[in-house]
Amino acid sequence: MLTKTLDQQQLKAVCNVLAHTSLGFTKTELSRLLQQSQIALVDDGCSNNGYTYTIGSNKRDWLYNCLANEVNTSKSIQRIYDFIIKALNPVAFTGESYREKYNHILEETNKVLLLAGLLVNHEGRLIEVVQAKTLDEVDRRVNHLKRELYNRAIHSEVQKYCIKDYLRKDYYDAVFEATKGLAERVRQITGLTTDGGELFQKAFVKGNPYLFFNTMQTDSEKSEFIGVKELMEGIFHLLTNIWMSAIECLINYRCKEDRRNYT
Repeated sequence: MLTKTLDQQQLKAVCNVLAHTSLGFTKTELSRLLQQSQIALVDDGCSNNGYTYTIGSNKRDWLYNCLANEVNTSKSIQRIYDFIIKALNPVAFTGESYREKYNHILEETNKVLLLAGLLVNHEGRLIEVVQAKTLDEVDRRVNHLKRELYNRAIHSEVQKYCIKDYLRKDYYDAVFEATKGLAERVRQITGLTTDGGELFQKAFVKGNPYLFFNTMQTDSEKSEFIGVKELMEGIFHLLTNIWMSAIECLINYRCKEDRRNYT
């Protein structure tokens, strides 16, 4: 039997994950899981007498009320744990189309549980673990994207410049920082101090390049060399143009807002 428990905020956070509007379980699915765990379904306040209709509690609040009522009634959290185990049973997600949903729910639930010293492993078992103290520690221990990145032996330079943004799922900044990191890496190797297209053109100048990765003796090797240079230039220019377009859109939006406020 597990000895660690969930406080009110942690229980609420678990409900927010499991009953998420689009990424969590449906109310029908939650009702079935609650009944399987012998947890009573509380009234959600929804009513319809033919004349008036009352919406009632949202799905997250309703689930929390069900779980809180169970704890208050039984003075135990064991059925709550049974509910979480049933919800994250991998057998229910064997279909390929359900894998992404399972990975998301498992990861987000474990982010909450780790702060209580608990974890649902990939076998679907709820176990006690060393309690996480910070959100950064939670990300390091839970995030399956990070494990995938390291399993693929991602280059240390990529880790240095963009892995934190990637793990936060801030993909725009991850790509932007990786692009800046590409230019910085070229400067480190060559000793050049320029930036953008000028940097890559000078680093890969024909005849006497600062950077080279083949003998450039055959047409194939020369084409490969030029291709890498143009690829690097293209990546840098693409991100720069996107960044400048975003800034321009923001400036235009603010200008419109300012004009609207003065009229």
